[in-house]
Amino acid sequence: MSNPVPLRPGDPARVGGYELTGRLGEGGQGVVYLGRSPAGAAVAVKVLRSDLTQNEEALARFVREVSTAVRVATFCTAQVIETGVADHRPFIVSEFIDGPTLTDVVERDGPRQGAALYRLAIGTVTALVAIHQAGIVHRDFKPSNVLLGADGPRVIDFGIAKALDKTSTLTSMVVGTPAYLTPEQLAGEQAGPAADMFAWAGTMVFAATGEAPFGADSLPAVFNRIMNVEPDLGALDEQLRAVVAACLSKDAAARPAAGEVLMRLLGHGGAGAAAPAVIMAEGTAVAQAPPAPSYAPPFRQGAAPPNAVPPNAVPPNAVPPGSAEGRWAYPGQARGPGHGLPAQAYPGRPPSWQQPAGAPQGAPSHAGPPPPWAAGPTSPGPGGPGGPGGPGRAEATSLSGSGPPGAGGKGRVPLVVAAAVAGALVLGGAGYLIAQAAAEPGGRVAGGATPGRTGGTGEPVGRTSGQATAPAGTTASAPPPATRTVALPGGAITVHENDDDPIRLTYYSLDNGKRVYIREYGVNSFAKSGKYFDYTVSDDGRRAVGTDTLYTKDGYSTVSLVERAGGRPKVIRIAKAPVYPTYPQWSPDGTKALVTLNKATGDTSQGYGYAIIDLAGGKAEIVHVKEKDVGRWSYFWRGDGRAVGTWALNGGTERVRFYDLGGTVLQTLLEVGSPLTVEGDDMSPSGDHFLTACAGGRRQICVWSLDGEERARFSFPTDRVIGWYDDAHIAAWRKKGEGYEAVVVDLGGNATRVLATAGSADYQKLFLRYTRTG
Repeated sequence: MSNPVPLRPGDPARVGGYELTGRLGEGGQGVVYLGRSPAGAAVAVKVLRSDLTQNEEALARFVREVSTAVRVATFCTAQVIETGVADHRPFIVSEFIDGPTLTDVVERDGPRQGAALYRLAIGTVTALVAIHQAGIVHRDFKPSNVLLGADGPRVIDFGIAKALDKTSTLTSMVVGTPAYLTPEQLAGEQAGPAADMFAWAGTMVFAATGEAPFGADSLPAVFNRIMNVEPDLGALDEQLRAVVAACLSKDAAARPAAGEVLMRLLGHGGAGAAAPAVIMAEGTAVAQAPPAPSYAPPFRQGAAPPNAVPPNAVPPNAVPPGSAEGRWAYPGQARGPGHGLPAQAYPGRPPSWQQPAGAPQGAPSHAGPPPPWAAGPTSPGPGGPGGPGGPGRAEATSLSGSGPPGAGGKGRVPLVVAAAVAGALVLGGAGYLIAQAAAEPGGRVAGGATPGRTGGTGEPVGRTSGQATAPAGTTASAPPPATRTVALPGGAITVHENDDDPIRLTYYSLDNGKRVYIREYGVNSFAKSGKYFDYTVSDDGRRAVGTDTLYTKDGYSTVSLVERAGGRPKVIRIAKAPVYPTYPQWSPDGTKALVTLNKATGDTSQGYGYAIIDLAGGKAEIVHVKEKDVGRWSYFWRGDGRAVGTWALNGGTERVRFYDLGGTVLQTLLEVGSPLTVEGDDMSPSGDHFLTACAGGRRQICVWSLDGEERARFSFPTDRVIGWYDDAHIAAWRKKGEGYEAVVVDLGGNATRVLATAGSADYQKLFLRYTRTG
């Protein structure tokens, strides 16, 4: 409903109290005008044909029937403002949506794909949830009754077909559009909400293919296909195809309700026929995410999303427009690898690979999720293409030999979003020092440094001969037994806790970042969140830093400093798109945060550098690292908080390099092993040691001091480490029966306590972030 043309001779100048200023369109039911309300607001005024009601009684019945549309909540619908009669012609006044119909857009630009198709599906079914909850059946859902406004799809003309069916002089006419009628309507039965779901599914087929689902040739042929033939759904990906196929069932009773479809598309499962207002708000937020910029790879359904994409976008629980700084929601984005994984190994997407209104060309804005979408040609996260063991990364080194291929990587998207995502992501989890990439044959890697060893020259420091003993000063006292078991929502995962544990789970994600859960302050429960891609809690538990799933209106990525007990988060601007942050980490003294920066380029992301965030001052210092051998792994704090490190790959050899907070190279360490996937802290609680996969020691983990001296070496069958439990123990995953368990392991390789258990399917796509408590 855009591009009005001048009024024609014979058109009214006013209808009711509304001045008419132009024509928006004309159809079988009447004429739609652009109008102006008494308050000056633009409105759409639909004036129906006078022959559609046979007498005054029928006219009154029509107005009563269609006036119920005013009750429909404005979730992805054009609000009905008023109904009435003028000169014996019924009229309907509704919100003016400045945008073309879905029919016009598909005919002009071609079929919808990827994230655009998902936003359309979610927005339109959200509208049907609102319509059905008001007790109304649309009865004429079709592409021309979907307008694509600047803030997403809007459904119009709901309830008119039913009103006409009850009052029209054409009593033998089936009211509706032939290509989108249902088998029950053609059989002369009453059309209920299930008819709208059939028409919705057909509209999604049109959006994805440019063709009506049952053809557009002769009516007998179309009607025969509706009754007897299944449409071709090959243009839809697996997840959307399943939903659309269910809605196209010939049996009306077998079709899912609008609320159930919305829940499934948002990643909440299929339960529940009626979605509450909060779910409709979530659907509206996802539908209103801006379109993707040209550099964003297409979303792929079924990966993660979406948070996402698509989708761990985001996640479905995206923040609606109108929030701080005019930012918008991000559809979702899958997580990339776990900490320490190569950036290029996982598609890394910006927070929202969407184009914000008014942002520079190519500037991404926040989109997820996935609800159901993973952004990118590959599925980030363990086991997915581009993940450990998948295309696009070095062969993963499994210390166990028994774990599933690719189980070592986890984390988030490129950020995150995303979401899974575009290319380069650096590690995926939270603490990202150690990546699980196999060293080149004969190659040696480095990992840790001491300030001053190189005199600031950046020359490599060789490894001193190490002792196969526990680090000096560590005490291997047994961890306390678990006193509490918490079943995590969203999957078959259980954590085993004791309040005396030195670490506590505060954040986790599922489906490669598609779904994000945050521990609520002061309790043992977790709540789903779509506000952040990554989230890390301070050691005192009172604050958190999260990478936001939104860009600002002028195209800046942001992080939020969250007061967990309540209060408005402090939003801190980071970098101009297409540069975006991932993996926030608190500095040892709690005054700063570190984020790794990636830059979206073409269909991938490249390492850009890091940012040091002054949390009190609310400002970020951006460091663009230009050395060509870094950028494949994320950055991490050195134990003293005065430098940051990352893994570098030079001549087939991996090593660790440290930079000061301004980007000057301080030192490079060699011969400390190869990267190991670590989901949490890279450095030990004392800040003196870190972990790697021992060089030449398959199934062995090495502990190194910051001067590159080996302090301990032990065997443990794992392909993923959660992080340090205390200075004398680590926490790591291992295969257990049909699933996996995370256990506390001393530096002799002995498992002493179970921290968590997970089913095999959840483990492949699970990321846990623990916070140190003491």
